[in-house]
Amino acid sequence: MNVPYSWLREFLPGLPEPEAVREVLDSLGLAVEEVRRLPAPPAGVVFGRVLKAEEVPGTELKKLEVDVGREVVTLVSGAQGARAGIGLAVARPGVVLPDGTEIGEREIHGVTSEGMALSPAELGVGEYAGGLLELPADALEPGRELAEVWPEEVVFELELTPNRADAFSVLGVARDLAAKLELELVEPPVDVEESPVARFVTVEVEDPEGCDRYLARYAGGLEIGPSPLEAQRRLLAVGLRPINNVVDATNYTMWELGGPLHAFDLEEVAGGIVVRRAKAGEKIVTLDGEERRLVPDDLVIARRVAGGTEPVAVAGVMGAANSEVTEKTREVVLEAAHFDPVRVRLTARRLGLSTDSSYRFERGVDPNLPPRAAARFLHLLQRWSGCTVGDVVVDVGGDKPRREVPFRPGYANRLLGTGFDAASQLAALERLGCEVAGEAEPYAVRPPTWRVDLNIEEDLVEEVGRILGYEHVPTEPLALIPAPDNLNAEEPYRREEALRRAMRGLGGWEAINYTWLSPAYLSLARAPEPRRFLKNPMDQSKNALRTALYPGLLETLAANREERHRFFFELGHVFLDVEETRLAVVLGGPLVEAGWQPAFGEGYPAVKGVLEALAARAGARVEVRPQPHPPLHPGVSGTVFWNDEPRGFIGRLHPQVEEALELGPVHLFELLLPLPEAERSFRDLPKFPPARRDLAVVVPENVPHVEILDLVRRFGGPYLEAAELFDVYRGRPLAEGQKSLAYHLTFRHPDRTLTDAEVDEEMGRIVTAVLEAGYKIRE
Repeated sequence: MNVPYSWLREFLPGLPEPEAVREVLDSLGLAVEEVRRLPAPPAGVVFGRVLKAEEVPGTELKKLEVDVGREVVTLVSGAQGARAGIGLAVARPGVVLPDGTEIGEREIHGVTSEGMALSPAELGVGEYAGGLLELPADALEPGRELAEVWPEEVVFELELTPNRADAFSVLGVARDLAAKLELELVEPPVDVEESPVARFVTVEVEDPEGCDRYLARYAGGLEIGPSPLEAQRRLLAVGLRPINNVVDATNYTMWELGGPLHAFDLEEVAGGIVVRRAKAGEKIVTLDGEERRLVPDDLVIARRVAGGTEPVAVAGVMGAANSEVTEKTREVVLEAAHFDPVRVRLTARRLGLSTDSSYRFERGVDPNLPPRAAARFLHLLQRWSGCTVGDVVVDVGGDKPRREVPFRPGYANRLLGTGFDAASQLAALERLGCEVAGEAEPYAVRPPTWRVDLNIEEDLVEEVGRILGYEHVPTEPLALIPAPDNLNAEEPYRREEALRRAMRGLGGWEAINYTWLSPAYLSLARAPEPRRFLKNPMDQSKNALRTALYPGLLETLAANREERHRFFFELGHVFLDVEETRLAVVLGGPLVEAGWQPAFGEGYPAVKGVLEALAARAGARVEVRPQPHPPLHPGVSGTVFWNDEPRGFIGRLHPQVEEALELGPVHLFELLLPLPEAERSFRDLPKFPPARRDLAVVVPENVPHVEILDLVRRFGGPYLEAAELFDVYRGRPLAEGQKSLAYHLTFRHPDRTLTDAEVDEEMGRIVTAVLEAGYKIRE
């Protein structure tokens, strides 16, 4: 946002010098990126009036006869806009331009050019180099030096945050400076002389959600031509190209007040204006000459024609070529409206069309600004061109009420750590345009409608800090007594952080992947189908909310193919029918890498060992029961039971997925959080020795180890302390299709030593249960 110092000074006559203003702007949060000084036109550049223009035969050039005061000179120009009846900036021979070019007299296609007609860029007052600086023919006396009326300009380039929509205007910045420096703010005049209107348009708003206010005004008796020198000087200073008096008045008002406007040629919209949603496949040729296809989410301004309506503008973004103001325009309909910022943003992004208008509407324009913005435009246009202003006002929607926000000065001091008295705080808010009511806390504060960012009490506290000065906020930390977490609000965070520490301690590298993935990639990884999609993604390959964590970790593995240590984990959210928090682990190589020793821990045993280590840390019991899962190898796939509750899956990645992603063997697990932890209690070390027995059970090949373990635990009695699988045997003398599962069983009594008879009795119950289940005991 470019803000000329002279423009601010017009609203704030008591404004300090530019360097002081820069410091104040920074303190207000309106960060000054750069202070640029635009020089006055070079010495010797004078105002000239074009008396005659004729084509140079055989060329696209024009021979101009220009009155420069004491004489009429001949200039040759290739600019399309060069014509009789306009004013120009003329550099006579001997003038040195800002880029170092020295103007001389020269012959061009047989015509002697006695100088040069300049563009804004050649003059050094703007960036536009595509045409001449066109001025009204009576802007100055011919021959007068431009530097006398076009002084050096200081321009503040502000880097504004999106919430400060009001500061995208010179008046908005001036309001902040006035509140901070306690200066009197001079509002720009809006008075006009109105006349009766013979004809005007009707306005119908079919989509009040997209346009909650639409105001139309009339101006007639127009002569389209250049805007005054002073207006062009300011438009060029902020980076805009002067076009003609009507368009320049809309841009001038927008930059000054922050309200985008649009002018239609009345002849083109005489049938009436309709504000509606676009029709599917509807097309419009915008002012930039591009044909654009619209969708029903777009809001358009349409004109009534025979058989229906036709778009004449994309609402809040850009007008159409079929209703623009041209040299033949004599009457205009001015649009001053308020559009839904979300709709404008989505349309502008979809069309790839960001304009000064859409930029402001996206951030939030004052809904009560249209009448004032329209009046300001008409004031300028009448002063510049002497046009007729109609007394008719079509206003659909009307003013919007101010919202009310409670405010407590004491609370503001507690948040800021300051000691501002209540009167100073309330006065600061009033200087910003707020209405304050009440005799004690909480006061009822009604922010102005141009401050769309002031919605809660903390927003008002921030304003108090800005205006009264952040330099009063103490730099030392406040002396606070930490409150106990009585509601355990931080417990989930603590658990997740402890889990991360445990995984890092096991050697895992934490990954933080995108929440958005492509549906095709999720399908390739055999993850559940996505439920939620982004309508307007910046990256089409990431437009669906992930339904599992492991697909992102597979991308991490693929991106780290050359790494020897490929043990990654992620703790994050997935989005199915409900949002869940999960932990995922992938292992694409050895668990531990060593430089001079063989790597340690690979494959399924290693990844299961990580799972068991987490369970041991939590004091939980974990088991894996064979069960197929879509992303896993059919033969190496299981459900994880955490304290007998299913919590996720573990196994090897499906071979088809490994092949498609060009990965080697990958083992992984993914668990639903939180993982229950056992209560921690102190227990003495055992005082009495254990009794140990071994048990080998012969079972069919398809019987999982966990089934036998369940039998042992269920019938082992109160003294069974542990049961651990230590051997799996296949081969003779066992029959084909049989296997032997051997277990170490440990028995212990807490108060005495067990007798052999007691242990034998426990073993007897286990053996009986195994036999009754149809299995054999291996001798």
